[in-house]
Amino acid sequence: MRVLIRKELISILCSGIGLFFALIFLLANGLMLWLFEGNFNILDIGYASLDKFFSLSSILLLLLIPALTMRLIAEEKRTRTLDMLRSRPISVSRIVWSKWISALIFVIIVILPTLIYVYTLSALSNSVGTLDIGVILLSYVSLICLSGVFIALGIFASSLSQNQIVSFILALLLNFIVYFGFDLLSTIFQTGSTRVFIASCGLYHHIIQIQRGVVTIGNIWIFINYILIAYLITICILTLNNKNVKKRLLTFGIGLLGLNIIILFLPNTQLDLTLDKRYTIGDYSKELVSTIADNSTAKVKINVYLEGNLNYGFQRLRNATNQFLIDLNRYADYKMDISFIDPSSLHISREELPEYMAKHEMPSVMLNEVDRDGKVSKQLIYPYAEVIVNQDTLQVPLLKNIKGNTAEENLTASIVNLEFQFVDALRLLLRSEPQAIAFIEGHGELPRAYVYDAEEALAKYFFVNRGQIGNDPSVLDDFKVVIIAGPTQRYSETEKYILDQYLMKGGRILWLIDGAYVSLDDLANKGQSASMKNEVALDDLLFTYGVRIEPNFVQDSQSSQILVQNHSDAQPVSIPWYYSPLLLPSFDNIITKDITDVKAAFVSSIDLLNKSKLAAKNILLTTSQHSRIIPVPEMITFDVEHIQSDANYFKDSFLPIAVALEGKFQSAFNNRLIPDSVNQQNHKMQIESVDTKMIVVGSSDIIKNEIIGEGDDSEVLPMGYDRISGRRYGNRDFIINAINWLANDDGWMELRSKTQKLNLLDKRLIYESRTKYTILNILFPLCSIILILGGVTLWRRFKYTRK
Repeated sequence: MRVLIRKELISILCSGIGLFFALIFLLANGLMLWLFEGNFNILDIGYASLDKFFSLSSILLLLLIPALTMRLIAEEKRTRTLDMLRSRPISVSRIVWSKWISALIFVIIVILPTLIYVYTLSALSNSVGTLDIGVILLSYVSLICLSGVFIALGIFASSLSQNQIVSFILALLLNFIVYFGFDLLSTIFQTGSTRVFIASCGLYHHIIQIQRGVVTIGNIWIFINYILIAYLITICILTLNNKNVKKRLLTFGIGLLGLNIIILFLPNTQLDLTLDKRYTIGDYSKELVSTIADNSTAKVKINVYLEGNLNYGFQRLRNATNQFLIDLNRYADYKMDISFIDPSSLHISREELPEYMAKHEMPSVMLNEVDRDGKVSKQLIYPYAEVIVNQDTLQVPLLKNIKGNTAEENLTASIVNLEFQFVDALRLLLRSEPQAIAFIEGHGELPRAYVYDAEEALAKYFFVNRGQIGNDPSVLDDFKVVIIAGPTQRYSETEKYILDQYLMKGGRILWLIDGAYVSLDDLANKGQSASMKNEVALDDLLFTYGVRIEPNFVQDSQSSQILVQNHSDAQPVSIPWYYSPLLLPSFDNIITKDITDVKAAFVSSIDLLNKSKLAAKNILLTTSQHSRIIPVPEMITFDVEHIQSDANYFKDSFLPIAVALEGKFQSAFNNRLIPDSVNQQNHKMQIESVDTKMIVVGSSDIIKNEIIGEGDDSEVLPMGYDRISGRRYGNRDFIINAINWLANDDGWMELRSKTQKLNLLDKRLIYESRTKYTILNILFPLCSIILILGGVTLWRRFKYTRK
């Protein structure tokens, strides 16, 4: 058989069709990927990814392999050399396999020079290790497997006719059917499971999965299956009059059918071979959507409006959304109805579309596109999805917009966040009854009007209550989380005891407490105000739990602006308001990951103590590296000139402003008497808590919203909204994530911990070396294959001329 393989391989290498196949394949890839402008150009796209190469190569192989295989048996039949081979002690099976193996080896030889693309991406990437080599190698293997199927089908087509043109057309048709046909056929079915089953009979469904780094038994078996089926039918055609061979083939066919039935019932375990496991669905997500399969009354529909003429970055987000929803739908037994809708296809005029989408809480996003020549084009897109369960609907924003991130970084953060966003919406729509939380009142806390935005945001997740503590130790037991937002009056010992025991029993608390106090009225009217410690009598509780809110204010060079009246000018002017820092969120914590800076005024720093060794402490928000602590009492003024004139003024760095604590806590009333006014009926004091959580924030301004206007003309501004810049900071996200983390027991917040490496090319290197790498990636593969084919041809000519 080795002699046959060698003979067939040399025949292909020295043939004109072999040279045609190699030159067209490599030249088309080189020009489309590296020279011509468009969505396939890797340098224009700017990502260190070969996705476009593998998708383009799949199409080229579909078109070119029929030309390579059309003569393999048709020519043998026409010249009757096949009969000569069969007259020798060589089985038809060996003849067919030798032709298949030799053609596959040739295709591999043609594909190998494209490894120069991997070198180019590595040389142009932003950092070492940017490339996911495992996924790239797996994608190359998928091309080889795909080639194996196309070659097997081509040999089958070649066995049907002596006419090479007929064989070529038939092979082309078969390739199209097994690659695209089943996927297109699946679109006419309404049932999700039926559509997926039909699509999975074709190669496109599987090649897409493999080339993104995901492998299942079905992905591997589909290639083997098609190759064996094509081989079986080819042998049947070539041995029509051989009864013994027919019996063996019948046995082989029955065995293959049985093997297919067995594999059909095997668990289709999915292996995520990407470095960052970006396609692994979380256990909570699987359990949640599996309830959809079990619940016949829950009708789930998802409409995604990120469709239409998109650039590569948003097309990447669209494709990632599609793949995620397909993966998620597997665990719902394909009961979710998923649609991608181009907003321009809605029966609404182009002028009215933005207003229509905004009314449905999906405001447009302006996409500015700059081409290679610097020409700018603008387009409105709608990166949103609607999750509909029965009659209830929630909008899911697909695009994250984080201050300081590049467009590519925001798109990557958006892709990483897809699972959390969709599962969050499904969780809320499928839940039976929301949990209850409560705002504590009675100590000068922020009035309800100033936490209106927070209540509105949290009402999506919880029943929001308000009330005073009283003297009943069980009064807070029904609330999953209690929020203490900006108290200015002292808590009684009874109230402190009830809070302490609530925590001991597993309650969760969000403390938003100002360490110091300043009169905003004096500051506005007199231009200055004295500051003092904010005495609310909660220091001893927090001290026992392991934190202390310092009686100070923090200034920061990274701050918002404030308008002040200049006496020499009728118009107010904006100056840096160093008492209103833009707080930095921790990038590796699930509460603050992928949120923008948090705006607050008159914040106090937090000191972490070692009192509670059984509780883990994680810093959530800090100041920047240029900060300064202002201890109280101190006169607060608008004077910024002396600050700006002192280069060494901001001498402190990264001061903690918000801290999360999780674990076991000692009671602050251990070895102390229970206050007399506590109703002790059926109550027993606990001196150590069960596992629980709390978050301590040295500012209540984070949760506070502003109100403009008066009476009926008043308007509530969102938390973190800056009226001067018109920007919305990350306050709302921080508060929602903080409360959800505190209330979370089933692990769904862990979905926010997913990360994905950003694979970008260095734009400066592309600009400087574009011509060099374009020439390299076009000419190197072409020259390599010409040398190989020319070398084999010259060697054969030399060998036979010498004889």
